[in-house]
Amino acid sequence: MSAYTTRERLRASLNEVDFPAGKDELVRAAQERGDEDTARALRAIPPVDYANLAEVEASVRFDDDTTRADPSGR
Repeated sequence: MSAYTTRERLRASLNEVDFPAGKDELVRAAQERGDEDTARALRAIPPVDYANLAEVEASVRFDDDTTRADPSGR
């Protein structure tokens, strides 16, 4: 199962989080908002303390991530 979200959903899920925050706290915040896709994407990031949202965004894979393989094989 893929671990992707969107920047908008990530920001919405984490807008109440006080940084610095650890991975578990970030996952919990997404789960509390009912966003399991974002929680899954956050489970895939390294288990470190994140100083701010920008650091989280640098670690999360997004739906529009151009590094992801194209399923059509292109």
